[in-house]
Order: sequence, then C-alpha cells, then structure tokens
Amino acid sequence: MLQLLKKKAAEFTESHKEDINILEGPGIGSLIQNVGWLNILYFAIQDFPTLTAMYGPEWAEHLEKRIRTVITKEGQKNLNHSDFHLFSFNAGEFFLLDPTDNMKNSSLQKLAYKFKVKTENKLQSEQIVRTGNNVTINSGHSSFKAEHSNDKLWSNFLSAIGAARLEAQKSLDITNLELSNEFNSILHDSNIRCHYQPIVNLADKSIHGWEALARGPHDSPFRSPLTLFDMAEKLGKLFHLEKQCREAAIKAFGNHGPQHKLFLNIHPRTIVDPNFTTGETKRLLDKWGLKPGNIVFEITERHSVKDFKTFRKTLDHYRNQGYLVAIDDAGTGYSGLTSIAEIKPDYIKMDKSFVDDIEINQVNRALIDTFTDFSEKIGGKLIVEGIETQEQALTLIDMGVHLGQGYFFARPQREKPQLTEESLTLRRTSDLLPNTGIYGIPVKNLVNKVESVETDTPVPMVQQIFKEANALSSIVVVKNNNPCGLVMEYNLNKHLSGKYGVALYSNKPISSVMDDGPLIVDLETTVEKVSQQAMARPRKQAYDDVIVTLQGQLLGTVSVQRLLDTLAHVQVEMAKGTNPLSGLPGNLDIEKEIDRRMKANEKYSIIYADLDNFKVYNDTYGFKNGDKIILQISKIIAWASKKHGANGDFVGHIGGDDFVMVTTPAKAERICKSITRIFKRLVKNNYNENDATNGWMEGKGRDGSISKFPLVSVSLAILDCEPDQHLMEIGEQAASLKKWAKSIEGNCWVRERRRR
Repeated sequence: MLQLLKKKAAEFTESHKEDINILEGPGIGSLIQNVGWLNILYFAIQDFPTLTAMYGPEWAEHLEKRIRTVITKEGQKNLNHSDFHLFSFNAGEFFLLDPTDNMKNSSLQKLAYKFKVKTENKLQSEQIVRTGNNVTINSGHSSFKAEHSNDKLWSNFLSAIGAARLEAQKSLDITNLELSNEFNSILHDSNIRCHYQPIVNLADKSIHGWEALARGPHDSPFRSPLTLFDMAEKLGKLFHLEKQCREAAIKAFGNHGPQHKLFLNIHPRTIVDPNFTTGETKRLLDKWGLKPGNIVFEITERHSVKDFKTFRKTLDHYRNQGYLVAIDDAGTGYSGLTSIAEIKPDYIKMDKSFVDDIEINQVNRALIDTFTDFSEKIGGKLIVEGIETQEQALTLIDMGVHLGQGYFFARPQREKPQLTEESLTLRRTSDLLPNTGIYGIPVKNLVNKVESVETDTPVPMVQQIFKEANALSSIVVVKNNNPCGLVMEYNLNKHLSGKYGVALYSNKPISSVMDDGPLIVDLETTVEKVSQQAMARPRKQAYDDVIVTLQGQLLGTVSVQRLLDTLAHVQVEMAKGTNPLSGLPGNLDIEKEIDRRMKANEKYSIIYADLDNFKVYNDTYGFKNGDKIILQISKIIAWASKKHGANGDFVGHIGGDDFVMVTTPAKAERICKSITRIFKRLVKNNYNENDATNGWMEGKGRDGSISKFPLVSVSLAILDCEPDQHLMEIGEQAASLKKWAKSIEGNCWVRERRRR
C-alpha cells in the first residue's frame, strides 16, 4: 500500500515532489489510510524566505520552533484531545491534522483564525525585540475524506493540502467571517465581562491595585482578549469595545481601599479619539465611588503612535485631571525608551519575556535593574508581569523591583481573588539575615501623633486647626479612620493666599484641596525604604509628611526631615559595623561569619532567636520600653554564649527582635537552655505589677480587637549545618524550624524537629 501511495504521488504532479516527505513523518501515511475525515488547518509564515535571508537561519529555526510550541498548546486547549498531528512539508509552514468528525467549513475557518491570532500575539513581543517587526501568519483550512477503496487516496490528500494553502493565500475579508457577526452581537448585547488580577507590592506582599482584563462570553472564541481585540481593530470598532470594557471594569470593581489602583488597558489610538472624553469616564467614576487618582490608563507599547505630539498633549490633559498613566510592554514596542522618556509614566510595566529565565539570564537582570532605577528617577514604579514561580518572585524581590503581577500571586478571576498562600508566605533567604541599622529600623519608631479630619470638613475649619496648633505642619484626611488624603499647611496657605482664595474655598470641603495621593506606608516598613519612596516623589511633594498606618488605619505621620536625620545617625553607627541599639555585630558580619564557617570545612550550628508577643507589648507599653526588652535579651544572649559556648562563638543582631548565634553543635543546646531560663525570670520586670502577677496583659490584636496576650517570650531554633550546605538550603530549613518554634507557647527551643 505504501508503494502504491508513493507511485500515485509521483503521478500527481511534478510540483508536489517535495510533499512526499510526509511519508517519512511518524504515522502520517497510516493516518490518512485509517481515518474517515481529516480536518486540516494550515499556517504559513508570510515572506518566510525573505525574513530568513534578513535575520539568518538561527532566527528562522527558533521562530519555527516557537510556532510549533504555540500551535501544539492551542491544539490541546481547543480540540480537547491529543490525537492531532502537526507536521511541515516546507520551511515556514505547518499543517495540523485533526482526525475527528467532519467540521463545518465555518467552524474550521473560525478555528484557523483563532489559532492565527493567538500565534501572532504570542510571538509579537519577542519578535519586536529581535527584529523590530511583527510576524504575520497566514491561515487556511480544508477537509479530507479518506475512502479506503479509493486508489486516488494520496492525490486526494495532496489536493486537500493544496486547497488549504490556496485558502491561506487569499486576501482575508474579515467582514465575511461568521466570527465578525458573532463579535458584533457581543458588542450589541454588551456581553463583555471583566476579570481582575492583583498587582502586588513586592516589599510587603500587599495589593497595590488590580488590572482589569476583558473577556468575551465563556463558550465563545472571543473569550480570549487577544481574539476579541484583534477582531475589533480589524473591524474598526476598537473604541466601542474599549468603552464597554472600561464600563464593565469600573462597574464590577467593588470594594477597594482608598489607595488601590484600577489599571485599564487603553489603545494609543483610543486616547486621541475625539469620542474619548474624561467627562464620560469621570461621571462613571462618580457613580461607582472612584476617583481619577484610582485609575491608571495602561498604554500598550505594542502599537505605534502616529501623531505623538497630539498623543502626548492629550495624555497631559488627563493627568492634570488626576488620572495616572502606565506604559505596558516596556522595551518591546515601537518607541521604546524614547516614548517612555517623553511620557514619564507613573508606572512602567515589563513584559513576561524578560522574566522567563530571570534567575540565570544576566542580560534580562541588567535590563530590569536599569528600568527599576529609571522608573525611580522619573518618580514612577516598575511593574514586572508574568511572575509564575517562587524563584522568579524571590529574584525580583532581591533586585528591589517595586511591583509584580502573575499567576504566582493570583490568576485573573471575575471576583477579585485573594493572593495565593505560597506568595503570602514568601521568604527570601536574606529575610533570615535581614539588614540591620538603617535597613532594619521600622518607621513606627519615628511616628508622631497627628490631627485628622473627615473628607467633608470645611476648608476654613482646617485652616483654624493649623492656626491654633503652631507646631502642626500637616493634617491627615480620613474616611472611617482610613487615610485618603493629606493637607500640608504650606500647600493650604498657597491655595488661600490668592486674590480670591478665601472666598473660593470658604464653602468647599477639605477634599477639594487635599493631596489625594499621599505616601502611605505600613508601620513595619523600614526607615530606609520609606526614605527612598519619599524622595522618589515629584519634587513639589518630596518633603511632604509620610502617613503611617496599622492595618490600614491611621497611626500617625513622620516628617522627611526626621527620616533623614535618623538615617544620618544610624549610618555613623553602621560604619562601625554594629547595631545602634544593642551594639552587637550586624548583617555584614553575620554573613562573613557564616562564610568563614563554610570555608573552614567544619560543622556548625546557627541559633535563631525571636521574641513572641513583642508587637503587642510594643504597641501597649511604647517603643522605648520595647527597646529595653530588646536590649535585655541581647545582653542575655551575649552572656549565655560567652558562658556556655565555645571559643570563637559569634553573636549578631539581625535587627528588631531577631538575633543570630553561631556555635558548635555540641554547645548549642546548653546555650538555649540558659537563655530561656534567664529570660523567663527577668522579662516580668518589664511589666507593671498587675500584668506581671497575672502572667498576661491586655492589648490590641492584629484584627484591632482587645484580647489577652501572654508575656513576651523567646523562641530559639537550632539549625545544624554541614560545611558544604548552600545558603538557600539553610534559609529554607531555618524558615521551617523558626515557624515551628514560634508555634510553641512560652519560652522554648527546637532542634531538627525534636523539642527539648
């Protein structure tokens, strides 16, 4: 039979000689003999020979490999089986054979178009970076009926192949596609849904905002936004689609914090469309309780801007209304750094292609480093997309990237999803040896109490508060004790000092003049980090006070001057290599000691010390008394190490209430017993008589409710280390061991899962 097929193929036509290579493909010959129907999808890279000559055979080989991967994945996703075959007759073309029941011609056309759009979009970012151009995929389709008694089996199959090729060469009239009618129906019925994906602050894993991602009907090819927007652009209905997407995103956004951002994808040509007006969007925001400061227009760089001057002027107009701007796909688009430098966006988003191998790709790391520094210098933030693994997240955190987005944190969902448990418990290795001194002091140590007013407080009343309190430089505007704005005295005076200033604002609420985008940080954020964020603000706001919160509730403010004074003081102490509170060696010396032990090729033990119930004590008794407990435990640890340890043992202060000791395995347990015994006895001296007698105290928990809490205790975790043990492995084991130690009530120590 095989010989007969070859003979018939040779007779078919001289032009099909190269097609006989199909018989060398695995199982193709038997496939066309043993099926009833074959649905054929054909894809060809447009101008492939020319592109190969321009960019070289290595580029061409890589491109073909990528296309095979994309088509295979799409086949598995859309055909719901894995019996299809993918093969090539010639370079730059691909045939997908689907041996299932005969599909309607319209269904095959729809499927081929969907594969084409998905493939082009998957390749777009990568190819613009490599070549500066998009790759166009032509698609065709046909069907083949295998009649086993037919001696023209092979020639009929080649005819079906030729028909698919011919279909791909035709100029595609998108309006005649059945898909276009389906798309028009979706627009007519406003059948657009939005899914939301969180954008996460990598420093503290808090949610900074949400990107709204459009979806068509669930059972439609337009469920994919790629197909949806590609069709809209081809039909000239992009503005109408984006309008519906914005409305759907804003309506369904739901509950959010006052500082949460909603990222809305906007095509550059939509921004300059005469029908796109801020008034319409503003009315929608007012209706659903949002402000322009909550909205980020995310401009994709994949699309060229023909009239950049008008585009820039229009963007400036919206920004003056309070809207924010993000540039998507930074570094992959038509204008690249030039457009970013011109626009000076509030956010720069880097494409997933830079993250795939970030752990080992030094070039991509350098690019992300550059964009991080660049975004800070223009007063913006960098968002890295496509984070899918813990390793990628850890790498980006260590690099100091501001914000992240990807499946590792949460997949897009219709209801705003919670962050994954894995991302919430993410700990980098350096967290076990966190920075000390200027890096470890929490901003809560510097907080001052502040006056606050509600959003509807009249401007004259706020002015009077400033007059009556001479030392007051700022007032926080709150809504249910959640800070939503800041009023600096100098800024209020500027508003009121004009010719008609007092009259203009006499009946207006303070929300009309407040800064609705102040810098708000959690009380545990380090002084160094807060200082960086403060100085990265626009010049006019650089020295405005910083608002500090506890679980989103107003705690107080800290001035930039105090931040800088603290940094200057602690830097002097850090130059000595010691923690400014305890006088013990800090992070650099801790790392050097562990490195020395590794190089000495000897077994050693690391003891991690951490205080339990310290936060509630600190909040109730005050920071000064909290410092006394830290000083007390540092002295106990140093004494126990000297008394019961070996010569050359090391004691270091990581920062806050965390300490590290490095000793020999034989001495570790005796040191721990001494520390727990002495601290248990002496810690009572830090409480008032009533709390010390009861053995517990009342205080506010993390949820804000009043509860009973045990006295502060110390948890110790002994980690026995081999000389060749990698620091990452040490970090992972230590995190687990410390978690176990803290789960045990009272003063305790643990070692390799055995409690003593």
